[in-house]
Amino acid sequence: MDNLSAEQREEVQEILHGRKSSEEVTAAIEDRLTAKRCCPHCGTEGAVKRGSANALTGTPLAQLRHKERWFDFAQALTDGDTVRASAGRCAVAVGTAFRWRHRFLRALKTSTAPLRGIVEADETFVLDSRKGDRHLDRPARKRGGKATKRGLSREQVPILVAADRSGTTLSAVLPGVSAQTIQAVLEPAIDKDALLVTDGAAVYPRCAADLGISHEALNQSAGERVRGELHIQTVNNRHQRLKAFLAPFHGIATKYLPNYLRWFLSVGLAAHPSSRACLNAALGLQPTVAVPS
Repeated sequence: MDNLSAEQREEVQEILHGRKSSEEVTAAIEDRLTAKRCCPHCGTEGAVKRGSANALTGTPLAQLRHKERWFDFAQALTDGDTVRASAGRCAVAVGTAFRWRHRFLRALKTSTAPLRGIVEADETFVLDSRKGDRHLDRPARKRGGKATKRGLSREQVPILVAADRSGTTLSAVLPGVSAQTIQAVLEPAIDKDALLVTDGAAVYPRCAADLGISHEALNQSAGERVRGELHIQTVNNRHQRLKAFLAPFHGIATKYLPNYLRWFLSVGLAAHPSSRACLNAALGLQPTVAVPS
């Protein structure tokens, strides 16, 4: 401590004793304000739309009130709180906490770091949910519920998960399982020298060929789960962790599922999730792991 300046000692004391929630939010917003703002067309720095702006202009967090409670709400997201628990923690209405949750999750900025080396890919499925829809074309289910048909059907929503051996992970809701839909997700994110490893699903050889990358398939129906360094255990582990992350919410409306995938990638897979990191990510100050925009 003797070698630190007065400002550095003050910063250390703040870290050791913790800042107030309002000070954390103010600091994060000021950090965003100092970031370069430029015109998307000509690149001129300092340009603002219609002549006025603040640090949150143009972000999903714009016009939200009670900024002094955002740090506590970021902590609620980090802890995986329910909407009701988040509302209690932040002393806001349940409807406000619900709105904040989806504003924050939509705001999460994500990395474009490519998937490299051996890349495992596979789909998992969750039950389609119309929670909150007042015009159902089928009988309503109880919380969570079960599909009425056995096996895969339109009642199941496919989620593609891909991961390389460094831990970089990508996930996306698919409109359907086909070579074209999987290619659309992987193409912006996978390195051209990557080796794609999958199970024996017929869509992947065509997808890999269209992407111009190498592909190896494991014949899991014949009991082949490992071939040398090749396996899909990493992505299967991601599936299990995703299902465990979603389970406490007892069924998520399908329209909000992309938001929950961002939440899972930024908090559920983080080695050391923190409320400050969550708040910074929502403000666009630091990216999380790879996921399509």
